[in-house]
Amino acid sequence: MKKIFSVLLTLLILLGLCVGCGQTPEPDFSKDVDVSTDISQEESSTVSDDSTDDSTTTTETDASGTVEDSDVTDSPSSDASDNRSTSKTSEKTSDKGTTSSPLRGTTSSTTRGQAGPIRTTTKTTVATSTGSMTKTTVNVDTQKTLFDEIPAALSKQKVKMLVWWPIMDSDNEQSAFFTEKTGIGVKYETINASNYQTRLSAMIMSNNAPSCAAMLAGWYPQPITRGLLQPIKNTGWDFTDDIYATNLMDEFAYKGEYYAIALTGSVNPTFNIMFFNRDLLKRFGVTQDPYQLWKAGKWNWDTCLEMARKCTDISKGMYGMTLTWQYYWMVSAGQDFVVPTKDGLMNNVKNPAIADAWMYAWRLTNEYKVVDHSFTDSAPFYAHTSALYATGSYEMQNNQPTYPPAMMADVDWGVVPFPSPAGMDPIASCDGTVWGFPSRVTGDELQAAAWFLRYWLDDAQFKSADFYPKEECWEVMNWMWEQKIESFNSMGVLGYGGEYDAANMQPLIMEGGIANIKNNLDSWYGIAESNIKKIETEMPIPD
Repeated sequence: MKKIFSVLLTLLILLGLCVGCGQTPEPDFSKDVDVSTDISQEESSTVSDDSTDDSTTTTETDASGTVEDSDVTDSPSSDASDNRSTSKTSEKTSDKGTTSSPLRGTTSSTTRGQAGPIRTTTKTTVATSTGSMTKTTVNVDTQKTLFDEIPAALSKQKVKMLVWWPIMDSDNEQSAFFTEKTGIGVKYETINASNYQTRLSAMIMSNNAPSCAAMLAGWYPQPITRGLLQPIKNTGWDFTDDIYATNLMDEFAYKGEYYAIALTGSVNPTFNIMFFNRDLLKRFGVTQDPYQLWKAGKWNWDTCLEMARKCTDISKGMYGMTLTWQYYWMVSAGQDFVVPTKDGLMNNVKNPAIADAWMYAWRLTNEYKVVDHSFTDSAPFYAHTSALYATGSYEMQNNQPTYPPAMMADVDWGVVPFPSPAGMDPIASCDGTVWGFPSRVTGDELQAAAWFLRYWLDDAQFKSADFYPKEECWEVMNWMWEQKIESFNSMGVLGYGGEYDAANMQPLIMEGGIANIKNNLDSWYGIAESNIKKIETEMPIPD
């Protein structure tokens, strides 16, 4: 009997090795992963960790369009920079779908190799009080809708999406419409951003992986080196169509291998913008507000500084602007510490333009004294003691009580892109959000996730009146998509291993005053170089 058992055990081991051949590397639990976390594999379960304040909220849409909230803990809190709601309103125009199956259900045939639907580009010119604007939207072919292209074989699949922000009613409405049209069920799960990668690792290892997951630029490259994401080519899709924003997808690419997607025109990437208080500007005698300067092609670092100086009266606690993140100036100059290329990662820390941007940021606060030095983000702007407020484009949305549309409802506010240096082509700077497919997601579930993202990220699904409170918000967002985009995606490289993040990196660069900024950056060059070499040894080898 023992011999028989030994033979059977040996066969099972050999079988397991064969099955593992050629698969995506398993997630690496050696880096900040709690392998003891017990995660339920039940479809309606909540992923939670009692040892932290993290929690997961799950909402599910069935095929009939009914939204059901599962029994979960309170929705996790997050900082404003992480609270990137992506609520949208769908346009309901057709028939109901069929009933969806459990998350791990399979269809009788695979659907790999889908190239995606044919698209057309529509440009719409809209008259405004200061001229005209052009809104570019990529739509489905007039002869075929997106839903006509989705294979019927996927109708019993279920897509589980992982995010770090609260899911809004309009998100549920949009996914319900997708389910109604395709039969593909959709479930959202929200995890606090601070524990996001750790929890994703545990979910994958417990065979409870989400079908798709949002990713922040600053996390790169850990989700790849830890085996949390698979190459997007595993979907069999052609992602070279113009609708896919490869300039943002570079955030999660290595030597030409892409691990995440983004859609051109989507509201999901977080562009850097500036709100302004028109009423306050008028009190200080400003004759042309930022929006007017921007429309005239004159909104840049110099005009922004000139305006901020007019609106600064330190004796009365009044400052021209407030912003938390000084790297906005570097990125708006088209620079980042590390740049992805087709050959790998390029160390760009010693680029003189980077030092110039950080010295300019220092002067704004310490020499010109136009920046509220408390660095309390939105508070001075909401208190009407700051005329300009730099933040992310998600705060233009009309769905959060803590965003300017609600907090500044009693004043005439406006919004413009974050300015670039004078004399250069404008840069649309951003902290991009991209979307990856976690490891162990295969076959029809992977196909269903790809189709849902193609639908969910497309701004053709939105109604501007419901999403943004003012047409100029749409105008700003669409203009930025038409510019050269520079995203801040080097923080994950500089902080590889967990020693540094954007919060502690900023004062270290500024330490010792303007005379030391170049020397401080030179020291960061060595950190970047060391981490790039380490990353190169840990990156998966492309097929």
